[in-house]
Amino acid sequence: MHLKLSPLVAAAIAIAVAQSASAADLPAKAPVYKAPPAPVFDWTGFYLGGYVGVAASQSRGFDPTLTSIGTLEHTGYGFTGGGTIGYNWQLGNALFGNKWVVGVEGDIGYFDTSHSVSDFNTPGLTYNSKTSWLGTARARVGWADGPNLGYVTGGYAAVNLKDSNFNPVTGVGVSESQTRSGWAIGTGTETMLGGGWSAKAESLYVDVGRGDTLTNPSSGLIVQTDRHQYQTQRFGLNYSFGAKTGPLPQTNWNGLYVGAVAGTTLASIRTTDPTGGSSGEIGNNDTGFFGGGQLGYSAMLGSRIVVGLEGDISYFSSKHSNYNYADPTVLTGFDASWIATARARLGYSTGPAVLYATGGGAWVNLTESLVTPAGVASASKTLNGWAIGGGIETVFSGNWSMKSEYLLIDVGRVDAVVPAVGAISADHTFHLFRTALVYRFSGNPLGGL
Repeated sequence: MHLKLSPLVAAAIAIAVAQSASAADLPAKAPVYKAPPAPVFDWTGFYLGGYVGVAASQSRGFDPTLTSIGTLEHTGYGFTGGGTIGYNWQLGNALFGNKWVVGVEGDIGYFDTSHSVSDFNTPGLTYNSKTSWLGTARARVGWADGPNLGYVTGGYAAVNLKDSNFNPVTGVGVSESQTRSGWAIGTGTETMLGGGWSAKAESLYVDVGRGDTLTNPSSGLIVQTDRHQYQTQRFGLNYSFGAKTGPLPQTNWNGLYVGAVAGTTLASIRTTDPTGGSSGEIGNNDTGFFGGGQLGYSAMLGSRIVVGLEGDISYFSSKHSNYNYADPTVLTGFDASWIATARARLGYSTGPAVLYATGGGAWVNLTESLVTPAGVASASKTLNGWAIGGGIETVFSGNWSMKSEYLLIDVGRVDAVVPAVGAISADHTFHLFRTALVYRFSGNPLGGL
């Protein structure tokens, strides 16, 4: 029995050894690695924040009895700053996935746009519309691409203001302080900084309607403000108690880029008599639109500092004329056709966004006109001056990015003495609230979105 089993056992052992040797000759299987989970960015949650920025006002006083048919146009600008509270919901399983973000936001803050205007050649009339605070309660609807959010917003607005009709000759004035309500609409961009923090740049247009009639007892002049309109650019910092921030992608901002730019502008043209023969001023303010193209180049110094040069030129739709309040035989006007800037940029890269300041030269092409009983005069010219501002640029998708930006442009003062017509001196200031869509040719080798 043992003799019969031994060959079988030996054969089995030989087969096992052969199989083991064959298995040892096979290549080892590569280990299975799981891809790391994609970064999670969720905008859902309650947030608090603060903001600072610039504010500009556009008001117009007129005589509702039409005894005087001209107007007093007032443009003021100053500082704004305050606090913000809000809540975001990032929608899931909705159209285009979970990129839609909706929310509500409220804010209140200091809002200073005072500027006193003395009527042209009317020593007894000085007009002002002064603001002290602005509050809004708005809805937001946005599109989130990871840590960046672009949005539109609109809702209720309230402004505390003081209209006044003052006679500097007698020292007698009449004024009324009130809180007026209306509406606000705007756009903005917001980017996550990590740790629950985010930065945003936002432009708002606010309209709270007309004011009350003010009659100065010492002059008999009647003024009613028929519009209170404001534009503001705000730069804010928010902290969210519920939003989720993954590792921030690092974007390569080096290289050439081209883009399209558009937005609104508030023009302020102040016309005076350079000879001193007439006191006061005739104001021309207008809210217009512009749109055009831009070309630029950026370079990264290390991983965070971004420097560059940028130029743009745009069609400029801003046209307005105004009769003097107390002397409607005098008419001034302007008609702008294009606007251009050439600026340097200095910014800080958070990875998916650049927070930057910008400044340089500016050019505006316009036609100015003066009408008096002696005749009509007009001239077309290209004025040059300076531009300064700031904004936030965020990656939108791939090589595309978006900018929300404010520029203050001053193209100086022009004096003109026209024989048989008169003399005028005009100061030209423009507030630009801009949005741009940019394509960068460099790509994103640093790991951008």
